Amino acid sequence: MRILSIIVGAIFVYWIAHGLHTNPRWTWSPGEGELPRDVVALYMDKAYKQGQVDEAVKLFFTPKTEDQVPAENVLPDGKPFEPQVKRVIAEGFNVAVHYSVESDAGETAEYVEIFNVRGGRITARERIARKQPNAAAPTDSQ
Repeated sequence: MRILSIIVGAIFVYWIAHGLHTNPRWTWSPGEGELPRDVVALYMDKAYKQGQVDEAVKLFFTPKTEDQVPAENVLPDGKPFEPQVKRVIAEGFNVAVHYSVESDAGETAEYVEIFNVRGGRITARERIARKQPNAAAPTDSQ
């Protein structure tokens, strides 16, 4: 009887371990267990500062992510940049990041990106942009 209970116990442990290992809802992502604002910070570092947009999308977006930003417009001027973050507002699963970027031509553009984060992954992104041409240098009028 003792051997039978050991065998049944081993089968039970194997069954649980197999279910945990092969469960399709079991996901691993760099943002797993992180706060939503940290997930967005990791994404922005990978996509914007390092310029690895495709890899960042694979790591941080879900297959059903609603992305309002066209792929060709993710990086201004088409190259990596350092966003000058002005403020970050995080409430629950929503994160809004207000930042500015200066182009090679010297024009400053301001962006507000609104992210929705669930389970360590970005489920929605929306961008609001405002471009500001640099003001002309003041002239001395005497």
